[in-house]
Amino acid sequence: MRIAELRNHPFLLLVLKDGESEGYFTPKLMHTMKQQLADMSLRIASDNLSIIYADQINKGCEIVLGITNLGLLSLCDNDSEKAKEVIKTEGIVYCFRAGWAKYAQLKKISPSYFQSISITTYALAINDTSDISTLHANFMKEGYKSAKLLDVYKNIAASYCASALLVDDDDEDILIYELQRFLNTAIALLLIDSDKKVFTSSLYQTLNTYLINTDKKVLLEKVEASIIALTGQLSVLTKSYLEEIDLLAFTEFKGIINQQIDIDIYIQEILELPITVANELNDDFEGGYDFHEDDEDDLAYLRPDDQ
Repeated sequence: MRIAELRNHPFLLLVLKDGESEGYFTPKLMHTMKQQLADMSLRIASDNLSIIYADQINKGCEIVLGITNLGLLSLCDNDSEKAKEVIKTEGIVYCFRAGWAKYAQLKKISPSYFQSISITTYALAINDTSDISTLHANFMKEGYKSAKLLDVYKNIAASYCASALLVDDDDEDILIYELQRFLNTAIALLLIDSDKKVFTSSLYQTLNTYLINTDKKVLLEKVEASIIALTGQLSVLTKSYLEEIDLLAFTEFKGIINQQIDIDIYIQEILELPITVANELNDDFEGGYDFHEDDEDDLAYLRPDDQ
């Protein structure tokens, strides 16, 4: 974007101005392109903003300028002479479509991330020299990260999710939170040398007893050994990604062991537990049945009030 920075206008406007002054673009072509830009701006404003307010129509113009600028740059690689040739032979709408195709790539990579990016982010004012190619490249990078998060989440959840329902949420914080619970569960099961992927009541009691009765140093050493065992089961790409987003440090898990206070209370908060196990831990029926000493209370829950 050096040319644009030096002359304080978006690349597209500079190319149009130079082409017009040099006689490269005929008055008829310039009139046609201006009309096409205006029509596209109204269409963008109508579909994404509001044509009732003048400032929204102006924003529509800026979006068209930004998207067309992005397309032109991708077609000519910042070469002004090549840009003029593209505009003259292919037309301004062709440039817009090229930019729109790049914008639409985000939706193919990560629909949830695409929804979080407002189209107004691509708007360029007439004196804006922002590098829209770099802006788009950064969005693409984040889109790939978002897609990878969802892919890794589904892959890990397939083994360690304790319910039939997976989180279907666009919020990456929620996905990361749930993913950490799955990984914590994997480590906890390895701590008690279990090859199971989901806790049962007996497995959880075994874990609880082990955590309470085992020396802290031994526990932490076993945690480290379990992390090595778990990561050895992961693909290189998955392991690398989980390290990148800091989910293989298990800071919270180790913190609970280090503090040695109410381990049995805190550990259940960071694990993925079936609803039946969670209910038993909290003496809470809520429609489940635990087959233990509070059975009478559970059955009473089912009886009509008059019986």
